[in-house]
Amino acid sequence: MNDKMNMAPDLLQRIMDTAKAALPDSISEDVRNNVRAAIQDVISDLDVVTKQELELQKAVLAKTRAKVDAMEKIVAELEKKLAEK
Repeated sequence: MNDKMNMAPDLLQRIMDTAKAALPDSISEDVRNNVRAAIQDVISDLDVVTKQELELQKAVLAKTRAKVDAMEKIVAELEKKLAEK
């Protein structure tokens, strides 16, 4: 299974809890398992990332942004020096 499926159990459980409340208790376990499998298939096809992956990418982006800002400042200072000559 891929990383998407790592977050799927929690999401899947919430969906199943909601479905369980809406479905009668008499529904067979086989039907429940089929619904669970169908939901897992849908979730695995979604283009999603885990919260941990998102936070990591945010940190990388912030670090990159800081480097770009510093480089822009250096370039501006060099351009100013060149213009003064």
